Amino acid sequence: MNPVARETEHAVPILGLCAGVLLCGCGDAAHTYVSLDNHYPASKTSLVVYQGWWQAVPFSTPILPGGSSGPQPTVAASDNTAYVVLAPGWDPKGNAGPTSVIVMQSKTGFAVRLNDTLQIPVDDEHFAGNCLTGSHLTQQQADFITHLVFPVTFEAIRYDAATCTAKPIGDAAP
Repeated sequence: MNPVARETEHAVPILGLCAGVLLCGCGDAAHTYVSLDNHYPASKTSLVVYQGWWQAVPFSTPILPGGSSGPQPTVAASDNTAYVVLAPGWDPKGNAGPTSVIVMQSKTGFAVRLNDTLQIPVDDEHFAGNCLTGSHLTQQQADFITHLVFPVTFEAIRYDAATCTAKPIGDAAP
């Protein structure tokens, strides 16, 4: 038997096996989701969730107080920290971006089981870093969040964790 025929002979069963594996899993797809729920009340300086991140799921649509992101597809996961950027008093319906932001991280991790939905409550009970209520992150925590979790949002902005203020990098103190 020539070498080409021998390789083809072995390839056919392998291709059939691969196709079988792909077809078997199609009807049993898992439905695992995560959502962010903004538990802050509506007020004059409402805290809008500007952005969020959990495990490998970005939340880029703003969430008004009392609102939810809606379920986003994810995979089952053990405890993972969640991160959010709040925009105090910002109106997402306007043309301008937020003029101030607050960077926060969850106090504990959140987990989700296969075929379940994780709802992450965004509030001062579950998140740290809201200077308006006396909760602060360390500068190291804030730098991690601004440089690694939300790098595009903070690419030209320096965030000060002690005051929850953001300044353009040219104006920020070293």
